[in-house]
Amino acid sequence: MNTEAEGARAPVVQLRGLNKTFLTEKVETQALSEVSFEIRAGEYLLIQGPSGCGKSTLLSILGLLEQPTSGEYLLQGNDTANLGLTARARVRNRELGFVFQSFNLIGDLTILENVELPLRYRKGERKATAPERAEKAMELLKDVGIAHRAEHYPAQLSGGQQQRAAVARALIGEPSLILADEPTGNLDSDSEDAVMELLAACHASGATLCVVSHNPKYQQVADRTLTLSEGRLAQ
Repeated sequence: MNTEAEGARAPVVQLRGLNKTFLTEKVETQALSEVSFEIRAGEYLLIQGPSGCGKSTLLSILGLLEQPTSGEYLLQGNDTANLGLTARARVRNRELGFVFQSFNLIGDLTILENVELPLRYRKGERKATAPERAEKAMELLKDVGIAHRAEHYPAQLSGGQQQRAAVARALIGEPSLILADEPTGNLDSDSEDAVMELLAACHASGATLCVVSHNPKYQQVADRTLTLSEGRLAQ
């Protein structure tokens, strides 16, 4: 393998002995226990398991929304343990794209405004102008097939169309990793298939995906599947 190919397959995520414990009213719950794996650039990883097994907790940690109780999480080779709130927000904006089961679109913003939102929060490097943001958002809406809905509001779209907009929003910042939490959980069968095809197309174009779902259909398109059971990776 040449050096360029090796670099292209470098680890985006490295988890080592990850643990997460929740304490509520003197009750200790071990949500994750000694979880270790990598996600390499360009990989489509599926994490599956029954409800309550720790999938969403794991995704929250990968998305820098939660911190592990112990263990290491390296993102692009950088240890995330000592990141403050501002630094975590900055890394989320630059490195991560999110697709949620409930879409999480902002109701009083148009679809175009929702998609361009991550670029509005960019700081440091030259910030994109409003026309530049709109142009990039419109290109992505064309890619996901809903450019004709750009000036509509989320409530005016079907669930499948809203999730397409959410995928476009996840892509606009050119993230290192796209995290999807049950992205087709609220969709009918036809919309489910369409969004799965869209995610597969993102992967085919080079995106790195980590999808959390109990839907067995994802096993047919993912490169690799990890199974969580009671907070542990099943062998």
